[in-house]
Amino acid sequence: MDALGINGWQLIIQLVAFIVFIGLLWKFAVGPITNLLDERQDKIRESMESAERMQAELKDTQARNEQVLQEARREAQEIVANSRTTSEQLIARAREEAAAQSDEYLERARGTLRQETELARQQLRNEVADLAVMAAGRIVRKELDPAAQSRLITETLAEAGGPSTGTTNA
Repeated sequence: MDALGINGWQLIIQLVAFIVFIGLLWKFAVGPITNLLDERQDKIRESMESAERMQAELKDTQARNEQVLQEARREAQEIVANSRTTSEQLIARAREEAAAQSDEYLERARGTLRQETELARQQLRNEVADLAVMAAGRIVRKELDPAAQSRLITETLAEAGGPSTGTTNA
């Protein structure tokens, strides 16, 4: 080996020094770096698993939120439908009550009109009877010719406040 310019002892010492250097490098540089990389890889894996769990929880939460939202929409539609039904019932009831009241008022008005009409007829009969009695009394008191009788009836009617007819046959 001397022919190549390699000294055996130096080669052995260099090999031992290289092996010690590799050992020290492994122990103090590569070992901690690989441990650090392994720890970092574990943390990344845990973070990824945690992110996947969180994503799964987020999907579950979104699904639950969607379910709750659909339930709320369904309940809102039920409330609106119930409100419509109730309002329609109230409107129908109010219409029925209004119709009943209007019928009642109309019937009362008709009854009052009948009473007033009957009262007016009765008063008219009484007045006509009074006028007839007055006219007959005057005619009986005076026997007059037909023209005088007509004039007397007209005067009697005018005194009673009735319309004057001009000529009337007795």
